Amino acid sequence: MSTPAPALAAAVPRPHAADGPDHAAAFRALYVAHRDAIWRYAVRRGADAAAAEDVVSEVFTVAWRRWTDVPAPALPWPYGVARRVLANERRAAGRRAALDDRLAAAVAPGGGDPAAAVAERDALLAALALLSPADREVLMLAVWEDLDSDAIATVLGCRPGTARVRLHRARTRLARVAATQLIQEDDR
Repeated sequence: MSTPAPALAAAVPRPHAADGPDHAAAFRALYVAHRDAIWRYAVRRGADAAAAEDVVSEVFTVAWRRWTDVPAPALPWPYGVARRVLANERRAAGRRAALDDRLAAAVAPGGGDPAAAVAERDALLAALALLSPADREVLMLAVWEDLDSDAIATVLGCRPGTARVRLHRARTRLARVAATQLIQEDDR
């Protein structure tokens, strides 16, 4: 990768219109001037060569779409976009890893008695059925739909703090009902 000449970076034309041949020529000059610097930036931050190419592609896609937002001395701006692209990729990789872990735990053989797992599931569903519809809804949103308190708040039309309190109270009630059912089953 070659280092772009600083004079070329300052000489990138900045048309006011975001379309037409001037826009394409100015964008091409911006790309030629800064592509290698953005690629090296991504690699220095831990991206492999292919991922760095993806970062470069995304940075210049954003520059094309938001051409009127690109400042006249353009170089710091693409670095900021690249930083956000890399942060988004790290968050996505974390979500993928968490999903992989959840899937592995769900698919992995438990080593226990399948009949016991079915009985535990049936007991939990029975306890869930004894809860109020509001408690069931907040628990199902959290567990079955895998929503966080902010998303639950959006669904329920309340504040996130209220959703957290409702979820906590519903979990407490579920634990109490499930424990009562287990005691009753042991007495039989």
